[in-house]
Amino acid sequence: MSPWKRLSLEEILSEPVRLVRERLRTHTGKEITYIYRPGPVAASFVLPVTGEATALLVRQYRHPTGRFLLEVPAGKVDAGENPEEAARRELLEEVGAEAGTLLALPQFHPQPSFTAVVFHPFLALESRIVRPPALEEGELLEPVELPLEELYALLEAGEIQDASTALTLFYAKPHLTRQGLL
Repeated sequence: MSPWKRLSLEEILSEPVRLVRERLRTHTGKEITYIYRPGPVAASFVLPVTGEATALLVRQYRHPTGRFLLEVPAGKVDAGENPEEAARRELLEEVGAEAGTLLALPQFHPQPSFTAVVFHPFLALESRIVRPPALEEGELLEPVELPLEELYALLEAGEIQDASTALTLFYAKPHLTRQGLL
């Protein structure tokens, strides 16, 4: 139950993402306007690791930053899919790989001040490339394979600038260490 009272709600954008403007009375009685992306919306992120202790990543162009960022494969959970199915689909689409074991990592809200989206990260062990990537219209990315030691050195140096990728790597590290891969 919200401690704030809704006074009005208006959809201001429906595509490519839904945004709403909500007028609220806060717990202190102050009236505010809040613009955000409502839920439920989910996305899956997957760190694919090969038997050779390498990670299958993507270097993807992100227009708001004007840069190519090193990221784990990721994407929206489609209607009728669960997060694990979405992770497997995105892994196949973006790097052309399949995973043996998929371990769920702790889910998180990437920007709870602006969006209700929940991210579901996974660690995909025994990943292997089975075909070329099949990118969606508008995606600009290239697959990248890096040794795990090199990837984690980039993380520690602050070179992984996508926060969701960084958090996925952070959550995966104890599992990789236990497996003897780091």
